[in-house]
Amino acid sequence: MNDLEIRKIIEIDASPETVFKALSDPEEITQWFPDQAILEPKVGGKIKFTFFTKDVEPLDRDFFPEGEIVEFVPNKKLAYTWIPMGIPDFPRTIVTWNLEKIGQNKTRVTLTHSGFIGKPHELYKEHSYGWNYFTNRLIEYCNKK
Repeated sequence: MNDLEIRKIIEIDASPETVFKALSDPEEITQWFPDQAILEPKVGGKIKFTFFTKDVEPLDRDFFPEGEIVEFVPNKKLAYTWIPMGIPDFPRTIVTWNLEKIGQNKTRVTLTHSGFIGKPHELYKEHSYGWNYFTNRLIEYCNKK
């Protein structure tokens, strides 16, 4: 059984502070990511996202991931467990956002979604496609700020 991970590296024309707020403030998260968000900004804090399929092309069903924050370093790193409710046998995975200032008002973001084990090939592909979609939305959202 091999562990698979999804890794996306993007650059955003915004400060790490702006990007981190977009990743960790529930009001901002819903501007580019889920329809509803709960995120308690501390290690051990709960996360719960709700995605409705109404206008979100990569989703073929409503989606409800939940988890717990395992790392919270303001303007540098956010990591949380990712457990989609209603998907049997989905492994306990971890989503990690690393932020690096790479210039005046520019941030490199490395997203890693790790812990795909066993035979989750379809789930892995769905999540990889979804992260492509949502990291592009994050870029658009932060570039407008």
